[in-house]
Amino acid sequence: MPLTGINHDCDFSSVAGRAFAWPTRRTWIEAGGIACVFGLIAVPFGLTSGLLQWQPAAAAGLLPVMLVAFFAPALLEEIVFRGPLLLLAGRPGRAMAAIFLLCLFILWHPLNGTYFLTDAGPLFSDMRFLMIAAGLGITCTLITLRSNSLWPAILFHWLVVVAWKGLFGGPDFLTGAV
Repeated sequence: MPLTGINHDCDFSSVAGRAFAWPTRRTWIEAGGIACVFGLIAVPFGLTSGLLQWQPAAAAGLLPVMLVAFFAPALLEEIVFRGPLLLLAGRPGRAMAAIFLLCLFILWHPLNGTYFLTDAGPLFSDMRFLMIAAGLGITCTLITLRSNSLWPAILFHWLVVVAWKGLFGGPDFLTGAV
């Protein structure tokens, strides 16, 4: 039985090539505008709710975080939650695929905190964190849909994590400082 909303005329290699195609300058500018809207909402919300605190980290200690954060969570989560299924979906199924993947993205965080990054369990289950994660998921989904590439969402996701850990007191799970 064929999956509904999947474009069966696409082979995986062409979808993967499209997913990792480098966007045009105009697309990057558009993605930046969408990302700014997220920042204008998430930062004030995080600061006023107490989830975020202005605490710039030392640049030297941030380099390992920057390197790791590019691969996990940014690259890995964008491939999984906005990757092939989202790009394979035909027009009628694209919105449902986006909603389904967004729900999985949000649910992933408390599960990750429960089973993998156990020190992060309370944070990853905090409603304030989940609201910002939902906003990040919506933003990355919109960026991916507009650009038809994962690169803008990967880089945006990476920048959000680096800003959180480097400027706003986010925990460093590499050293266990939560």
